[in-house]
This record gives sequence, structure tokens and C-alpha cells, in this order.
Amino acid sequence: MIKRSTRRRHAYIFTFLYIYRHDHSTDLLTITLELTNTMANSDDSFSLSIKQENPTVPPPPPPPPTATPPPRETDLADEKNQSLLNSLRSTSLTPQEAQTCLRSLTNVMTSGEDEDAALFQEVISKLNESELKRMASLLTSKYDHYFLKIARNKNGSIHLQKLLGKSDDADTFFLAAIFRNFFNVMADEHAPYVAIQGMRVFSREKKRAMRDKILTYAVPLGCDQYGSIALNAIIRDVSFLYCSVALFDVVASKARFLSYSRYGNIVVQQVLKHCSLHSTRNIGVSLRGHYVELSFTEGGRYIVEKILERDETGVLVMTELLECGSDNLVSLATSEYGHFVVETALKVTRGVLFRGLVNKLKPFLPLLRTSPQSTTIAQILESVP
Repeated sequence: MIKRSTRRRHAYIFTFLYIYRHDHSTDLLTITLELTNTMANSDDSFSLSIKQENPTVPPPPPPPPTATPPPRETDLADEKNQSLLNSLRSTSLTPQEAQTCLRSLTNVMTSGEDEDAALFQEVISKLNESELKRMASLLTSKYDHYFLKIARNKNGSIHLQKLLGKSDDADTFFLAAIFRNFFNVMADEHAPYVAIQGMRVFSREKKRAMRDKILTYAVPLGCDQYGSIALNAIIRDVSFLYCSVALFDVVASKARFLSYSRYGNIVVQQVLKHCSLHSTRNIGVSLRGHYVELSFTEGGRYIVEKILERDETGVLVMTELLECGSDNLVSLATSEYGHFVVETALKVTRGVLFRGLVNKLKPFLPLLRTSPQSTTIAQILESVP
């Protein structure tokens, strides 16, 4: 026997099908919802089955509380930036605050991080001339301890160079610090570039002061590894003509001493490469009587060759080669470095001096043929009738 509730359901379903078949204007979803509500309200067992088949899904639990997120890097950078700016702008720093500012500034300027480089650039872009002056005063205080520490660092040297030329008052402090430590600055690996940049951007008066200092220290700097590099940079750069022309004369007057120095002879070579005939002649005269001896050395032979290559000064070298003893000349022609000088002499000289050198070497042709250093010399001699 069919239960009453079952018959009632069948009647509801039949009614639903009849309505949908004869009345398409009614939305299917609407009819379905009405039928479901009717059946649920009139039949508790049906309502219960609906609840069981469609259990309510509980909402997801709230996420657990999280810790406060760390501040963004840009926030930290902005805070560091502002703190440094405030310190540099302050006119009443306590000794302890000044020390803290110097340490922070030194760390930023010597850092190799892009973030610190950007921070430094942003800080100095916001400083006016009086604040730059205060910054320069701070950096050159404490017996120049921090200035030298920064200047001797590769990144620090680059950042210091960016401070020069922005304020003449600030440049006064930097120039004074350079002068107080001149040789130590110029004989360092990185610090000389601070002084050299100053020679580009300082006022005319300060440039002249730098020139005079360079000329005073030219010889000891020329004999130093890094000092000679700094001098050579000045010699090569045409923007330093206001200094290099006078520097040529100093080098020429001390050419003999510098030519025997490991690093000084490179300075003499640079001068010979870039100087005028006047300075070349002065160097040639200064070295007279030492050409053969210098030709036996690695650095000296380059100097002698450069002097040989100029008609106006080559005669000085040729005269000494012809006046030296035959044994000494043959030793030179077969030596590790000297043979380059003899080859150059035979290649660039003509006329009486050339013929004199050929005649002096030809009796030793068999020996010259057997020496690995002098084979080219022997070939030149054999080609001369």
C-alpha cells in the first residue's frame, strides 16, 4: 500500500510537469523552487530529507593572527636617508652625534651596495652649499682620519670625487685635507683620483695651488708605484696642460735620477711620448753620458729608443754608441735589452752615423749571427754593401 506522503509527492510532480508543458512563459527555476517549498512545508519527512541531502557548509575558520610585517626596505632606506640628512643639516651636533654621523657617512660612502650609492647620491642632491660646506668640514675633522679612510677606499674615492666642485667653500676644506696628507694621498692606490678630480673642478686659484704642490713632490712621487701612476695620468690628460708643461721641465731636469728608478723611468717615457721637442732635448742632454749604461736595463732601453727616434736628439745616442769600446758595443748588441737599442739605431739612423755604426759592428758579424738576440742586427749588417 502506497503511503499518503508518497502519493502527495507524485501529485506535486505531476502538477509540475503539467504546468511546464502547457505554460512555457513560466521560468523553470521558479517552478522548481515553488514546488520544493510546497513539498517541504507540507511534508516534514521530505523537509528532513532535503536538509540531510543538502547540509549547510560551515564558513571557513578565520585565519590565525600574524605578526606585524617587517617594514619595507624602502622605508628603512628613507629613514636612514632622513637621519643622515638631519645630521648633516644640524648646526649643533654634540661630539657624540658628530661621531655617529661620521661613522654612518663613512659606511655609506665606502659601501659597494647599489642601495647605499643611491642613498648617497640622493643625500648630496638635497644639500645646499652651506650644508655641503658643513659636510666637508665634518669629513675633514678628527685629524683627517675619516677623510683618508674614505679616500683610500675604492668606492669612497669615487664618492668623494662627486663632492668636489659643488661648493668652493667645501672645496677649501677638501684641498686643505689633501695638502696636509699630500704624499700619502698621491702615493695611494685610490686616493690620488680625489686630488686629480680636484685639479679638474677646483677654482683657478686652487688649481694653481695643486700644480705647485705636484711640482714640489714630482720626483718622490715619480719613484713610487702609485705616485708614478698619478703623475702619468696628469701627463696624459690634455685638461692638465696648465700643470703638465711645467711638470715636463721638472722631469727633464731630474731625468737621470728618474731613469734609473723602477717606476721613475716610466714617467720619463710618458713625458717623452707627450712632451714637446724642447722637453725631449732637455731630457736628452740630461742623460748624456748614460745612454749605453741605460740601454742594458729594461726600462732604460725604452727611454734611449725614444730619444733615438727623434732626429734632433738621436745624434746624442749615436755619438755615445760610436765612442764606446768595441767589446762594450758587442756586449750591448747581444744583451737581453741592449740589442733593441742597437737595432733601432740601425733602422732609424742614416748618413755618416749609420755607416760608422755598421763599420764598427761588421768585424763581429760571425758572433752576431750565433747570438739569438742579435740575429736581426746580423741581417741588417749583411744587407748593407
